[in-house]
Amino acid sequence: MVKNKRIVFLATRLKGYPKVLDIGTDHGYVLKEAFDKGFIHEAIASDLREQPLLSAKKNLENYPVTFVLSNGFLNIKESFDLALVAGMGAHLISDIMKHAPKGNEVYLLQPNDKYDVLREYLMHHGWTITDEWVIHDRFYYVLMEVKRGTMHLEKSDLILGPCLKTKSEAKDYYQWKLNQINQIIEHAKGSSRTSLEQRREIYQNALQLM
Repeated sequence: MVKNKRIVFLATRLKGYPKVLDIGTDHGYVLKEAFDKGFIHEAIASDLREQPLLSAKKNLENYPVTFVLSNGFLNIKESFDLALVAGMGAHLISDIMKHAPKGNEVYLLQPNDKYDVLREYLMHHGWTITDEWVIHDRFYYVLMEVKRGTMHLEKSDLILGPCLKTKSEAKDYYQWKLNQINQIIEHAKGSSRTSLEQRREIYQNALQLM
């Protein structure tokens, strides 16, 4: 089984939720790690494509898992305590969340890019971010815990994360983002340069306060 820091961390965040839905389960590695550590008792593994779902079935054989071929939540009929939607683009996760149930379930969202885009979508569509974490596994990943609710985010919150900005663990991540901007800003022009300058200032101000 392929195991890395991201998979292990995602599995730890499932602890305390008896029944977990994994949207885009791929090979089912996160669920397997969570089962093996005793974090969860039952799961639904879902994927849009048949081949990854077959891989998950092989890896999760003899585990209490229901396998569902589904585009996001569209074919999910069973209830669950927590849904994990990880390893996709921010726009795709936003589209998936449009069809999430209207109950009190908890959602863990881990986009691969454009965290500000996802945060803005959540703000405008009846969601609130209740916690955030940063994972360093060769690259940096941000994980958001989300529930139904309301929130208002300033521009800096969209960039930094309303919960993440309060955590010391974010310092290295913010510095990494700032370094990225500094490497490309001199070649940017027009509105792209203006946007990068705004982001650079936000990261610089955040780092000064940490």
